[in-house]
Amino acid sequence: MTWEDFKEFMTNFRTDNIMQQLEAWNVADLSNNPWFLGGFAAVALICYFLGLRAIAAFIVGIGGFALALSWTVAQGTGTEGISGGGIYILVGGGALVIGLFIYLLFIKSE
Repeated sequence: MTWEDFKEFMTNFRTDNIMQQLEAWNVADLSNNPWFLGGFAAVALICYFLGLRAIAAFIVGIGGFALALSWTVAQGTGTEGISGGGIYILVGGGALVIGLFIYLLFIKSE
């Protein structure tokens, strides 16, 4: 792999390309999809009650990240999304998910 190939590969990770791909995947609709929300909740609860605490914490972390990303994409990007409260949703949702992840993985022990 040459330097030019590497630079061309890294252009896929530009913010405008990532946001375009997220919009193509309809990520903003995940926060309103009951199958997505119910599926993640059911799998997390099943793992938790079966005693698989680490897996439940991982699922909560992934699901929470996807939900926070969904809400942020739905708010919009750029300065209009930030002024509309998008940054608060991302930061608050991320803090809540990380707190729940740490609680389930490290603090909660039986």
